[in-house]
Amino acid sequence: MASLYHAAAGINRLEQLAMQDSPVHRLHPMAKLIVTFFYVVTIVSFPPEDISGIIPFLLYPAVMMPLSGTPYRPLLQRLMFALPFSLMGGISNLIAVRGVAFYIGSFVVSQGMVSFVSIMLKTLLSVFAVLILIASTSFVEISCQLTILRIPKIICLQLVMTYRYLSILISETASMLTAYSFRGPNQKGIKMKDMGSFAGRLILRSFDRAERVYQAMKCRGFNGIYYGRKHGGFRLSDGIFIALMTLLVIFLRFFNLSLFFGRLAG
Repeated sequence: MASLYHAAAGINRLEQLAMQDSPVHRLHPMAKLIVTFFYVVTIVSFPPEDISGIIPFLLYPAVMMPLSGTPYRPLLQRLMFALPFSLMGGISNLIAVRGVAFYIGSFVVSQGMVSFVSIMLKTLLSVFAVLILIASTSFVEISCQLTILRIPKIICLQLVMTYRYLSILISETASMLTAYSFRGPNQKGIKMKDMGSFAGRLILRSFDRAERVYQAMKCRGFNGIYYGRKHGGFRLSDGIFIALMTLLVIFLRFFNLSLFFGRLAG
């Protein structure tokens, strides 16, 4: 139960981070969205064996996190949710791909090992980039920018509603677990025979809570559209940010700094 409350608090924590004031927060949401999308697509475009080319992209989170005032701990905690999926894909490559990539002394480094490290690095950088975007831009503002990019409004609304009210569903589950534990203080978890009724009751309570939330939103004038904070047009700083980051990403994609400095050292 404590973990459920902790998860709900974690979602609210990201919203609080997005309300801070920093040079990154003051950038136009569209500028941050464009740079994040371009960065992630570039990371994914690297071939599995090109680890040295991916490493310089660590510069982006290393610079953006201090500039935005984003702490490392909340982002690392959320990273743990994505790593298991990448871990399974990486392990399958360890088993299936057995070709020799190179030798470290007498130790054989297989292509599967290289691919495993590449997958984990890509996951790390991509998730960090998205989390930095969310931590410096509210999800409502991101949704508003997606509608400008012609993403269907119903999809954007579903994303916002799911993100914003996931904490409500978690708190409902925690409340039911608390009530359940009071009726059987000596038992651990939910008995298998009670799973069905527990899930059914949770769905009914969620529907009831969702209806009350919707009625409250209607009373406040909600018409199916979320409105973020009003931003003016693109400023010079926004254009400079997009241009510099785009040029840097393109440079790092086609010019391998790790190999370059390795040759200088050799």
